[in-house]
Parts: sequence; structure tokens; C-alpha cells
Amino acid sequence: MEYQIILLPRENYWDWVRACSGYVKHYGPNLTHDPGTAARYMSPAQVISFPVVPGGYPEQGDIEDWLQQHHPGIRLDPIIAANPEDMGAELELRIEQTDRYGQKRRPFYLLWPTDYSVVTQPFGANPQIYTRFGMPGHEGLDIRALNNTNIYCCADGEVYLVHTDPRTHAYGIHVRIRHKDGYKTVYAHLAQPLVKIDQEVSAGQVIGKADSTGASTGSHLHLTLKRDGATERGETIYPKDVIDPTPFMVWPERSRKSMPQSYWPMNKCLMGVHARTTGNMTDEDVDLVVELGPEALMLSIREEAATIAALKEKIPGIFMLTSLKSEFSGDRVTVEQFIGMTEPHIRVHYKLGIRYFEINSEPNVQNFGYGRSWRNGAEFANWFLAVLEKLRSKYKEAKFGFPGLSPGGDLSGWRGESFHFLSEAEEAIAEADWIGIHAYWLDNLGMRAPSGGRIYEEYQRRYPEKLLFITEFNNPAIQLTAKQRAEQYHEYLRMLRKENGVGAAFMYAITSDDDQLAFSLNRKEESVMDWLRPLKADKD
Repeated sequence: MEYQIILLPRENYWDWVRACSGYVKHYGPNLTHDPGTAARYMSPAQVISFPVVPGGYPEQGDIEDWLQQHHPGIRLDPIIAANPEDMGAELELRIEQTDRYGQKRRPFYLLWPTDYSVVTQPFGANPQIYTRFGMPGHEGLDIRALNNTNIYCCADGEVYLVHTDPRTHAYGIHVRIRHKDGYKTVYAHLAQPLVKIDQEVSAGQVIGKADSTGASTGSHLHLTLKRDGATERGETIYPKDVIDPTPFMVWPERSRKSMPQSYWPMNKCLMGVHARTTGNMTDEDVDLVVELGPEALMLSIREEAATIAALKEKIPGIFMLTSLKSEFSGDRVTVEQFIGMTEPHIRVHYKLGIRYFEINSEPNVQNFGYGRSWRNGAEFANWFLAVLEKLRSKYKEAKFGFPGLSPGGDLSGWRGESFHFLSEAEEAIAEADWIGIHAYWLDNLGMRAPSGGRIYEEYQRRYPEKLLFITEFNNPAIQLTAKQRAEQYHEYLRMLRKENGVGAAFMYAITSDDDQLAFSLNRKEESVMDWLRPLKADKD
């Protein structure tokens, strides 16, 4: 999914907006006249498109230069347009040619070389590492590529070098291709090359398989772009004619990989709820769930057999997923201790036909093991894989999921930054049957689910072949009325209904000891069920 925002001049802003209307309807980007807003929007994953207009951004001056200096690493899409009419014409041409950013009309461009539209290390990053090698920063793009997945040629050309010994070069096994106008590309850290020296290759052709050979700590593709004479001509501050490939890349709107439909037999995102945030469900909870009639229900690992059986009888066909959330607030919990705490309950749920289980919850926060049972995502991955091996040996038909993380940044001693933790734990994600996601956002207006609720889009970009479950979603803003919150949730679930690869989304929660987290049964100012009941109608 693309995170695009169009930055427009403040003067005659609405004329510029009208010029972009067709493009906005087609691709769905956001619009703003504030450079700061554009720079912060989904940073650093966004693309900022903007007309290059003399005097268009008086406070910043040269807007492209300002963005590069103050917000390095963000993808920029400058558009030569002296007025709204020029802008409209250019955007209409992009729609016609199915060329969202106009890259294919450049004299030279690079097609995306992997199945995954995620950059894991941009060009120029981490100068403190690369200066020791005589480079001002990272000399290429690191792009997600899981082990043994395809590596594609970026442009037509001829292979001039194939290095097959993984021990004698920092790039490990790699392929180098010569293109027109003196351009050259290097594809590094391969498992194996699938081309030979002097072979002519075409853009989009598979030229190798991904791995982590050479100076690499995990499977990915390192792509370097060079142009003969660029260093001598002063076109780059890098030695060896290395230039930034970022402006030449044709960024795909979605990853090539997609989840096989057979992974999720329901073929749609189910509307689900947590019945209770603490303890087991009461008779009142059961009645409320039955009245609401969700398609899916998240259960506590300790939920009793009688309650599960009653719900299955009263809501035929309901999908149930069990959270193996356990006690981690004390000392380190070993794999054996975790299995001992949870396995007797898994056995009960499994016998009742439940097959989907989320292993732990929010392992990047202290309450669920962070800093005690593991110090980072890599250590959690080792723990997870050991648990997974033991559980799979006993429950052959079960589907075990990587747990949802607490979204947000690093909080020293309490929470690890979610996407950093996720990246460290990718060995576990590769083995998990599915991935859990926790989507929380704060919106006091009750208008629509903002970007925090769309966190699943980043997971789709990173792991397009994996089935996703939004195992918790919630807006805890205290100013919202029950009606506003319900309307927001309805919109969120309707949006998810159209998403391929999202199995179910579970609202957190119907009842809770904390009104901020739930539509509580005890709220007196409004009839909550009146607002939630449309979920039942939305199912069809």
C-alpha cells in the first residue's frame, strides 16, 4: 500500500486541489499545503509529490532542497508544473499510462528487483558504519527479500560479472549488469545467480535467488547503482561512481507476493470482538455477545469449556481464536514454564474445535516478557520458535500466530519500538502460521479511523504472503461518545472487509473494568447496544 501525499502551494490552493481531483480519485493520496505535515505523514514510508513552482513555498524557498536537508530519506516526486493546468495535465497522463510517479518516461529507470516493496536501509544511511570503508554512508538500497525468493533485473542490459564465492567479497554471491548510458547495477548477498557473464538480460527477468551471503546479517537484497565517470564529473560524493538509485526506482504499489486464498477459507475479513478484557466471560457477557452476533470471537486461554460450548450452540458457525496470553510480570518465563501454564487449557479449547491460537501478546512490553524473558525481538524469536515446536508436535491441525505488538516508539525499560522489534523477530514470523496486529488510535472527533488503525497496511507491505489477524483494535479517546466510537468502528470494519489477507478484526472490547477500553455494560448515558447492533447488519 502506498503512503502518498501531495504538497501544493498555499496560494490558489483550491485551484491546485481541483487540478489533482482525478488523480486523487484514482490513486487516493492525501493533500496538504503545509510542508511540515507532508514531511511527517507516515514518515519515512511516504512519497511526497509536489509541483516545482518558483516562489510556490516562500517560507522554505527551494522546496525540494528544503525537504532533502530537513527530512532526508523520504521519497520525493517533484513535478514540473508552472500552474494548476500543467499539474492536471501531468497527473492525467500518469493515470493514462498507469505510471503513478511518472518514472517510466524518464530516460533511465529501474524496475523493482524483489517481491517485497520495503526498503530496510536507505541510500546514505548510517555514515558512522560506512565511513570506515571510505563511503559517506550506505552505498545502495537494502530491499526486503526473504530467503530463496526471486531477484529481478532492474533494466535491460548485459551481465559483466558473476561472483560465486560467498567468502571472498563483502557482497557475497552477486551479479553485476551493464545498462545503457553508462549505468551499472549490482545485486548482492544472493543464494545463487541464475545468469552467466555476457548474457543479455531484460528488465523484470529473474537473475538470482535471495540470501544473506557475504557481510550480511539477514536475508535481503543490496542494490547498488553506478554510472561511469560520475565521481570524476562531481555528480556524486561517493567513490567508485556510486550514485543514489532512489530517484530511478519505479516503486510498486503492492508487493508481487500475495497470500494464497487457501490460507484463509473464509475469503473475507470477519467482524470480531473481545467479550471481556479481564477474567472469564460472565452469563451477561454471553448474552451480550449473542445479541451482538459477531462473526468471530477472541477468547482468553482460561475460558471455560461450558462457555465455549454455549456460544457455539447459540451462534452457529462463529469463528473463535484463543489468545495464549499468560503471566509474564514477574521473573523470566522459560519455554517449559509457558507450556506448563498454557498447554492444559489449549487441550480443552482444541477438543472443542478451536484451531487458531496467538502465542503470547505484546512481547515488546515489560508486562509480557520484554526485558525479563527476552531483551529484544531476536531473543523473543528464539523463545517463540521453541514454543512453536513443542505445540505443533501435539496439536497437528492448529494454526499458531505471531502475537500483536504494542504499537509505538521505544519507552526505556518498558516498551521496545514496535517495528524494530518486529524486524529483529523475522525468523519467528517466517515460521508462524499467521501474524497478529494490535491497531490503536486516538481520534477525539469520531469521524474516521486515522492512520493508526491502518497499521495493517505496513504488515501487508512487509509480509504479503502471510495471513493477518487484527487481534485488537480500539480508540481509547475518552471524549468520544458511544455513538461516535461505534460509527468509527463500523467504518473501520467496512474498510477491512475489502482487504485481501486479513482474516478477522477483533474489537477490544465489549466489557472491561476500564470504560476507556470498552463499550461497558455499565454505561448509563446511552444505550450502547443501539449503536453496536449495526455490526450485525454489516455482516452481509
